[in-house]
Amino acid sequence: MPADGLWVLEGTPLNLQCFGPGPDFQLLHGNGTEPVKTKTSGSGFVTFNDTVNVTHAGGGLYSCRCPPGPSSNAVEVVVIDPNLDPPELSLPPLQPLPAPEGSNISVVCKGPPGAATFWLYRGGPGGAVGQRWVAGGGAVSFSLGPLHPHNEGAYFCTYSPEAGGLSQPSPSLLILVEGGDATPKNPDWPGCKHWGGSH
Repeated sequence: MPADGLWVLEGTPLNLQCFGPGPDFQLLHGNGTEPVKTKTSGSGFVTFNDTVNVTHAGGGLYSCRCPPGPSSNAVEVVVIDPNLDPPELSLPPLQPLPAPEGSNISVVCKGPPGAATFWLYRGGPGGAVGQRWVAGGGAVSFSLGPLHPHNEGAYFCTYSPEAGGLSQPSPSLLILVEGGDATPKNPDWPGCKHWGGSH
């Protein structure tokens, strides 16, 4: 599972940057070894920006390769439906923060009626930490723990209705753990050496 990712609204352009020695750059999608796009540049980076009006099929894993070198770490592109409102992510009342190291806490993701599957992420779309299905929609609880300082960070959730699609992410919820550095994860997308992305 990739550690980094990028949210992209369905129907908007997808721009991915690949940095490396070049001059040849290949963009790989999914688990395939054949490039879906290739470019040449002597500047040490290229932007793959000719994917417009991204559909659900445009989501998934992307990696970069500068032949003859190996493929980069993957970045997860998650395509979200702009017509599905974001859910709410909250802690139960009276949950102390920072949470004591070694403790267990629960976070609640609440969506509209008809929300069938919920996902919890830490730091971004590549950081999925849980998935729950619930009949009839409503809300689900995700248990976290035993907590350690490395569990600290910004958490988000999304949902998918039975009819399909993926909601916009919830506003972030910062989980602090005693002994942590209180620094939310800020994805730095890897490519041949580094990824950059936008939507």
